[in-house]
Amino acid sequence: MAGVIPREIANAITDCCKVCESTDAVRIADRLMELGEVRMHGPEHHYLTSAAILTAYCNFHHMEKKSLLVKAYVRTNIIPVGVCAMYGCCGALMGAGAAAGILLSAHPFSVTDLRTVNRITAGIQSRLAEYGGPRCCKRAVRISVYEAVQGMNRYMDCSLPAAMPDCTFYPENKGCLGKKCEFFVE
Repeated sequence: MAGVIPREIANAITDCCKVCESTDAVRIADRLMELGEVRMHGPEHHYLTSAAILTAYCNFHHMEKKSLLVKAYVRTNIIPVGVCAMYGCCGALMGAGAAAGILLSAHPFSVTDLRTVNRITAGIQSRLAEYGGPRCCKRAVRISVYEAVQGMNRYMDCSLPAAMPDCTFYPENKGCLGKKCEFFVE
């Protein structure tokens, strides 16, 4: 199956993560979403979510991140475009699940690790479901990354920070919920 994430966008995300030193995954995600190559909406947000989480984790634990980013790209590049509406599971959520699965080396026969990945993604799914539509990849990424960090801190004995800055992307989003979105500030 051909990938859905344009290679030049994935490269820009990866390059930014390689030099990033932050341990705050939400701030990393915001920085990645500000890259000129990243569109308002698109499948690159699936990889971006995973990359932000892995980058924060690796920076916090002083780990090499290149091979984990490659794994994340491979896993998220097969998530279908528009998956949130077609399957009821946001691609950003799946990107967060990919990151947790990579860090835990989870596989379909895992017991504890599979439970942990599912607990983390269940928390994300619950928060995303509060909004419904229309889609907002920026909101979905922020929620997915923030909730993934909370789940990792709870279930994986991590202590990663996660700030929640105000949204700066709403002027470009024709479907923005405005004041109905927790990140909107005029």
